[in-house]
Amino acid sequence: MPTDAQLLIGKVLQIKDKISAKRHCIPNELQTEWNALDKKTACFESTAIFKSAVKGQHTSKQLAYSGSVKELSGLVSRLNALNEEVTIAQVKH
Repeated sequence: MPTDAQLLIGKVLQIKDKISAKRHCIPNELQTEWNALDKKTACFESTAIFKSAVKGQHTSKQLAYSGSVKELSGLVSRLNALNEEVTIAQVKH
């Protein structure tokens, strides 16, 4: 059974995928927020494992996030809000 943190990380990745698909529609005034959120959540990306991989050795994904479940929930809320704003901007575009 997944933990609350795992479920929230899954939500973070889903929302990031949605925003990444619309990245060309992110208004300039939201670009700095998107860049900040993208950097904060980069440790959840599946490619993060390859940065520390060594050929011939077993690798397990190390999570570099040290925040609490409450902080993760806040990230999900901020990403959701950004996604809604980008969607509104996309409709106007």
